[in-house]
Amino acid sequence: MAEIDPNTPVYSIGVVKEMTGLTRRQIRYYEDSELIKPARTKGNQRIYSQNDIEKLNKIKKLLDNGLNIAGIQEQLGTVKEEKNKEEEKIDDESLNEIRVSKEKLTSLYPVSNRASLVKLLSEDLEPKDK
Repeated sequence: MAEIDPNTPVYSIGVVKEMTGLTRRQIRYYEDSELIKPARTKGNQRIYSQNDIEKLNKIKKLLDNGLNIAGIQEQLGTVKEEKNKEEEKIDDESLNEIRVSKEKLTSLYPVSNRASLVKLLSEDLEPKDK
């Protein structure tokens, strides 16, 4: 008999519930908290792998040892890193949009002295002393 790859999703939430002792609501909550990410069928039903079950058992053990969800996220070390990368990406995108907007603003009005306009825009961006 062939052994199943631990990453292959084959278990329904009902089976996972029996294997872990967790409720359906707890399992879904851990998904909402981004602690696990089960696969989905074409009908949008969750299906779990052996690795998902092992992670749920680890989550259960960490909770029993007094860790909260934030502590578990830190312990597992995946969610916060991904969010930080996404935030950095958004920040870079925002900066690029600001630069493009600034270039567009400087070219909206016909100006005989472009240097004066750039200076005025730069002064507007600097913090004013009170």
